[in-house]
Amino acid sequence: MVRIALSFIFTVFVLKINAQPLLPDIAGTTEKGVNVISWSCQYDGIKSIAVQRSADSAYNYITAGYVKNLKKGIQAFVDGHPAPGNNWYRLYIVFNSDLTWYSNRINLPVDSNELLKQQAVLPPNDSLQKIIASTSGNDSLQKLVRKIAIKITTDETEINPLTYIKSQYIFTNPLTGHVNMELPEVTKHKYSVRFYNQKEKLILEVPRIAESPVIIDKRNFQQKGLFKFILKRDNSQLETGYISIY
Repeated sequence: MVRIALSFIFTVFVLKINAQPLLPDIAGTTEKGVNVISWSCQYDGIKSIAVQRSADSAYNYITAGYVKNLKKGIQAFVDGHPAPGNNWYRLYIVFNSDLTWYSNRINLPVDSNELLKQQAVLPPNDSLQKIIASTSGNDSLQKLVRKIAIKITTDETEINPLTYIKSQYIFTNPLTGHVNMELPEVTKHKYSVRFYNQKEKLILEVPRIAESPVIIDKRNFQQKGLFKFILKRDNSQLETGYISIY
């Protein structure tokens, strides 16, 4: 179901990333509030590669996610939820022998306005990496990106094309990660909303929304992922959509 929302991400990088540096060097590009880090891996016997991110160049690195495909060749990581401002990236590489490496560091700054203008609901980074890992081979990154774009647009006729368009009423704030609700004329109507996980289990319900805007702390969802919501106004369904918790 992520195909429609993600297709635009990968197509914009097809002509922007050229030959990939060999580890421990990495390269990257940014477009529309999405960062892509890429490199060519020439080693066997890698246990894990963690992609770490920091607002400065030397300290306070946190793990943004893990590379799923550890085979030799072109590797990449998509950060669909970078922070506004500077995003310094490095790799923390662990070999089967327990030897550890850090890659070089690169900065991919993101304008906060680009994050706010983003129209698609993007799943958490773990889900993005699974899409990349589902492609394989030693193609150039341009070919890899094309494969990904084809994969995520396959069978799109089975998907409601509006499913992953960001709602004008309920959406994840890209600057905070919390869920914002901005509803018109809340004093004249009775609004309520329910959130469901991907197994259609009810996760959170707000039976009456009496003010606007409202911020729902992302910790209320207890896990990362895509969540479906059903918004009602005066007991009639106003909108169904998705938000991402990351």
